[in-house]
Amino acid sequence: MAQAEPTQEEIEVRKGALLRLFDRLLPIVDAIADSVRLAGVLGLLMVVWIFVWMTRVSDFSTQTSMLVSLAICLPVVVLLWYWWGLEGLKKLPETVAQIAGNASSEVRSHIQGIRAGETRKLVSHVSLGKLWELRSLADEARELLGSYARVGFLANPLLLVLLFLSLLSLVPLGLVSLALAVFILF
Repeated sequence: MAQAEPTQEEIEVRKGALLRLFDRLLPIVDAIADSVRLAGVLGLLMVVWIFVWMTRVSDFSTQTSMLVSLAICLPVVVLLWYWWGLEGLKKLPETVAQIAGNASSEVRSHIQGIRAGETRKLVSHVSLGKLWELRSLADEARELLGSYARVGFLANPLLLVLLFLSLLSLVPLGLVSLALAVFILF
């Protein structure tokens, strides 16, 4: 059973709905990305400050300072990872437009070639060249899916909990950084 191709009017309605979705979604994503980036940068600065305090002002060893800094850096890494995913989501309209533009002309010409009998058989015989082509196609598919996988983890409930905990952990990290600054001044 073959599906009927959508009419031009249906395509325009779908395109309009997609554009309206992007119009509503992108300002929200942009604001969240800016906030998460700011929190990540501030957290990174606090981690650096604590490391400098531990190595220069206090008598902690460099190894201990590195270990503590790495431990308190984990929430910052989660924040920056989430920010990176949000940046990918902000580029989604351009990616969709590019894929749609490239795919529509290629798919049309390929379908016309199949209907006219001009397209060659995919596998006439198995050879090393065919296996290499298959590997190459698999790499291309992984590359294409990789750009969407970066966006897919944003809705992961576990990551959302980690993001919330990371944001909460910035409060004690900020208080410790402030207390260390006060200790230096007095």
